[in-house]
This record gives sequence, structure tokens and C-alpha cells, in this order.
Amino acid sequence: MLETLEIPNKSTFKLNEVCGLTGVKPYVLRFWESEFEEIDPITSSTGQKLYEPRDIEAIVTIKNLLFSEKMKIEQAKAELSKRLAAPSYEEEEMLSEEEIPLPPITRMGLSNSDIDKLVMAKNLLQEIVSA
Repeated sequence: MLETLEIPNKSTFKLNEVCGLTGVKPYVLRFWESEFEEIDPITSSTGQKLYEPRDIEAIVTIKNLLFSEKMKIEQAKAELSKRLAAPSYEEEEMLSEEEIPLPPITRMGLSNSDIDKLVMAKNLLQEIVSA
């Protein structure tokens, strides 16, 4: 079963925030950083690691693969790259709005009208690119 998590609407998170959100201990998170290339925190000018929402999505997925689905690290690496791989432009064109897989994590602050606006903006941008 996929764990769902609401990520606060922020661009970056400190280590202790990520650990609090995901329930992963700092030493485990540091180990996963060395094993999974999908977790790639930014280093600030002061040397502090800052995690983006995509890093948190990867962490939650890894946690699910290792603990819920009982995969070994090598299996989880292969499965993670499949699950987090963004569809290519051609693949995305072939999917209808209902078929596009939604991530297991929802972001706080996005209402249905916000999502509708984003879909409209995406469609307008696609029209501009194809023109």
C-alpha cells in the first residue's frame, strides 16, 4: 500500500523537516542518499542540505518499497527508476487526462481550480511549442 503524504507548499526543506514528514531517521536518509541517485539534496551556501519536494517523493517511495513491499535495495533501485520516470513527451501525448498517473503525494494548497488552471496553462504552452 502506498503511503500518501501532504507536502507543505515550500521549495526546500531542511533535514529535520524531511525526517519529520517522512518518518525516516537522519542516518537512514544519509545512507539512502548514497544509494539512490533520485535523492539529490541541494547544498546551501552555509553547507546545509536542502531537500526539494521531488526528493521527499523519492524518499516516501523508497520507504514504501523497502518496508511495505519488502524489496532489497537493488530491487528498490530498479523499481524506483520505473516509478519516478517521467513519461516522454510522446508518451504523455498518448495519455488522456484521466490516464496520467498521479503521484501518491498531494501538495497542500492546491485546490481543484488551481489544478484546472495548471492544466489550462500546460495546454496553452503545448500550443505555443507546436506552433
